[in-house]
Amino acid sequence: MAYQIAKYHPDPTPKRKAAKKADYLSFLHSLPCVVSGRYGVHAAHVSFANPYYLHYGRGKGSKADDRWALPLHPECHTAQHATNERDWWNAQGINPHELALILFGAWSAMGDDAEPFCAAKINQLLVDAGRYERDLS
Repeated sequence: MAYQIAKYHPDPTPKRKAAKKADYLSFLHSLPCVVSGRYGVHAAHVSFANPYYLHYGRGKGSKADDRWALPLHPECHTAQHATNERDWWNAQGINPHELALILFGAWSAMGDDAEPFCAAKINQLLVDAGRYERDLS
């Protein structure tokens, strides 16, 4: 039996204001930096588009939805914006769109109770990238 692919082609750049979630941004401040593991983070928005994850970037003078924010130490946040953002994330070995959706999904499901799960996810990324040594003593 053959299946037909839907012929619906939505406008690739939806026209709506970015969703702001102050509670989520506050939650991100409780997490470690996804690059360095340090605390005292900013909620840094991923600006570049990736339609695969339904992120269409941002408009002039506006930020992306808060679901596309990640916890970054101020030094890392500055570095994120100092160069081509896509290249910077690639150099870190992090898919920011996927990670942002994981953290936002956990928070959406569990609220502030998601903190230990999200911190563990970030710590595992740091271990996998060789940026963090677990103390096994």
